[in-house]
Amino acid sequence: MPLVHMPAIPWSHIQLEWQDPEGRRCYERLVEKRKLVRYDGRGTGLSDREVTDFSLDAQMLNLEAVVDRLGLERFALFAPNNSGPAAIAYAAQHPERVSHLVLWCSWVRASDWSHSPQLRALRGLVDRDWETYTETYAHVAVGWSAGAGAQQAAALMRESVTQGAMQAWAEAVRRFDVTDLLPQVRSPTLVLHRRPVPPIGCGCRQGPFLPDTERPPRPPGGDVGSAVGRRHGGGRGGHRRVPGRG
Repeated sequence: MPLVHMPAIPWSHIQLEWQDPEGRRCYERLVEKRKLVRYDGRGTGLSDREVTDFSLDAQMLNLEAVVDRLGLERFALFAPNNSGPAAIAYAAQHPERVSHLVLWCSWVRASDWSHSPQLRALRGLVDRDWETYTETYAHVAVGWSAGAGAQQAAALMRESVTQGAMQAWAEAVRRFDVTDLLPQVRSPTLVLHRRPVPPIGCGCRQGPFLPDTERPPRPPGGDVGSAVGRRHGGGRGGHRRVPGRG
């Protein structure tokens, strides 16, 4: 079964991620047992930068264009961070195509986290000082003691997206809310979080809304769960399995 890996928008740059030894190891591990499809989001990485529409519908159209172009009739869908809402919406509208859904540090409603003090402080930096914003965001996401690792993450952020595109994306994402679509998701779903707390922008509320939520006896070792943990922030993950209905 192919695995479609959505971009961790807005920080997405396939070429630079492949050049990073840790990122490459993650992708190589994911392709050991399956075909892996990875693409850059609109306005980021190697995708067309001259775009202004960062809406939820536009992100869904990007996903649909990729899977249609590759002729994938059915596939597993992995959505890290801010790509979660588009993945949930797509899975709800196309249950016949999404065999499994994996959500990593994601969320369903922007209002659940967009008013946090940390995010408000960071938001002010986006307009005033792009470099300071990315450096601060990187340290918040990967840890203040990360040192060179946080600096590399910040550099990847600046290469992934322009300041203007980040501002446009942030304005669009504040309106995202897929709460009403959650009961329509029929795909078996795995929800994962970082411990002890998810990074900025990843307040996760899927569990209480998706049907038949339960915790597995142990995390899925040696496969997608362990691989993405290292690629998207490291650390131990909390796991919640959500069986599909029907």
